[in-house]
Amino acid sequence: MLYLILTVILFALSFLAGMMGLGVAFIATPVLGLFGFELKNVIMPWSLWLNGLTAISTAIVMAKAKMVDWRTAIPLLIITTLVAPIGVWLLQFVSTTVVWWVYVGVLCFLAYRMAFPPKMDDTVTPQITDQTRLKAGGLSALIGVFAGFLGVGPGFLMMPTLVLLGYTARLAAATNSVIVTLPSFSAFATHLANAQFDWLMIGVTSISAVIGAELGAKFMTKRVKSLTLSRVFALALLLLAVQRAYLLLS
Repeated sequence: MLYLILTVILFALSFLAGMMGLGVAFIATPVLGLFGFELKNVIMPWSLWLNGLTAISTAIVMAKAKMVDWRTAIPLLIITTLVAPIGVWLLQFVSTTVVWWVYVGVLCFLAYRMAFPPKMDDTVTPQITDQTRLKAGGLSALIGVFAGFLGVGPGFLMMPTLVLLGYTARLAAATNSVIVTLPSFSAFATHLANAQFDWLMIGVTSISAVIGAELGAKFMTKRVKSLTLSRVFALALLLLAVQRAYLLLS
């Protein structure tokens, strides 16, 4: 029964993540925590693996729709991939409780910023300069380290960062879907030595997550405007922050 429940839940979460151009780890990590799985050696590697798979599924859909800013995506992909293992290494020096409180704080900040985003017009192609891309590159290094530390992949930080730099939410989501692919696997590889897997569970949830992410990405490309996407993202972040804070305080 647990296999079926988690397969359905991760399909739904991956649909939402695919719609936002994210890997599923940022939302799967706290949800899996509700089922009593251990954080560092079970949830984190599991979530990172699913994060990479769902990001690839989403990126393929976004690329086919010609929504990706490749001049931003490729450099940031390289940077975040290289620095993600640093965050995983830092994790050994911090308690699990501290990790979760950092996660809650970041979610609250990003929820606020995404609920009240800069003005976005999907009918006009945003003018992204090389200077903007340079700023994104510098911030991506910090984001990659922090995301590796949290074990969630860089997408949940990178997407709102691109929006705040002037990208529309749709363009940011599409570009972000490419950026988060390899960093997820580089962080996952760092966890492998101590990871504890139920391989059947990994298999069935991987399939459902990939399908969910693909369907979510297709839904976004055809039906969702940037302002709506930004506010859906904000609501998801806020709900996760409240849920995790409640568990930490109970």
